[in-house]
Amino acid sequence: MNTLQKKLKWMLAVFAMTAMLAGCGAEASVSPETSSTAQTTAPETTKATEPETVLPTETPEETTVPAETEESHDGQKKSYLTGLWTDEALVNRRPVAIMLSNIKQAVPQTGISRASIIYEAQVEGMITRLMGLFEDYDDLEKIGSVRSARTYFVFWAKQWDAVYAHFGQCNYANVYLDQTDNLNGVLGIGNTVYYRTTDRKAPHNAYASGDGLNEGIAKMEYRTDHEEDYTRGVFQFADKPGDVTLPDGMDATYVYPGYRSNKAYFEYDENTKQYLRFQYDGKQIDDMTKEQLAVDNIVIQYCDYSHYYDTAYLWIEIWDEGDGYYITQGKAIPIRWKGGVEYAPTTYYDLEGNEIELNPGKTWVCTVVTENQEDTEIR
Repeated sequence: MNTLQKKLKWMLAVFAMTAMLAGCGAEASVSPETSSTAQTTAPETTKATEPETVLPTETPEETTVPAETEESHDGQKKSYLTGLWTDEALVNRRPVAIMLSNIKQAVPQTGISRASIIYEAQVEGMITRLMGLFEDYDDLEKIGSVRSARTYFVFWAKQWDAVYAHFGQCNYANVYLDQTDNLNGVLGIGNTVYYRTTDRKAPHNAYASGDGLNEGIAKMEYRTDHEEDYTRGVFQFADKPGDVTLPDGMDATYVYPGYRSNKAYFEYDENTKQYLRFQYDGKQIDDMTKEQLAVDNIVIQYCDYSHYYDTAYLWIEIWDEGDGYYITQGKAIPIRWKGGVEYAPTTYYDLEGNEIELNPGKTWVCTVVTENQEDTEIR
């Protein structure tokens, strides 16, 4: 029964009873609530009065809070990399995936804080190397230092439809690079995209710039935008930051993935709701901003591995499946992951088989070989 019908029924009842009753009447009041229809309530009676004749009025239309849609964010679209509302042109443009050195002689890196996603994985000698995925990089004058490709990083770049930027490669990556839009620093395009500085010794002094990356992409005539049927990246994101709280998860204010070489770990900042990154017995900072790196999500992904023949180069089985953790908002849950066929996205599931949602924001993916799995510490 709508409000108008309620009012008419009430008025008829009042007129029928006024001859017998000297009681009191209560005026109906309308109290609209956010995101719900208007409801009728009756306040307490204060004194006996003859009810006034109230003419029925037109019932106002029900109001609801509009859902958050792309139309409500003029010129913006949710980023495939972060799940945050971002300039539509940046979202539609292919990101760049840049290989970054992470040995002690090459830190602090420059421009790394602008990466939306960072992949970290072990390479020969079990040191770690990073790959940053950037969608907003045009104004950066210095990004790096940039190092050489490894096969599994090429696959991650392809999963995001990214242009892959690297300075050299191991021979085993060549077959995959031939199938990938890439900017190689040791080829002719290298002089366009990269430059060397004098503050560090080679090979730790090769850097890219936003202008150089864009010029290199243009010279190589690579596609600059995603295909029209591109609808999602690798991750699924919740609607808003902080929506994912993992109430049944274990405490995770300290996270040590298990990297022995750089002893990297994260600490949760309750004020910012982000994880601060440490390595080499100190804060990991961006040399451009002088600020510590911070992310909203951490994904730990345990992978089996082998070596290429008798070499030190690793073949990390990111195309297989395995265990891991998803960590956000000071909590962690165990997960399962499954690699995509060829270059299809990796998917991450909770233990009930549901694809997990990440909080919108920045993400650090820690790929850890299974022999170091027991080193992981989360508390």
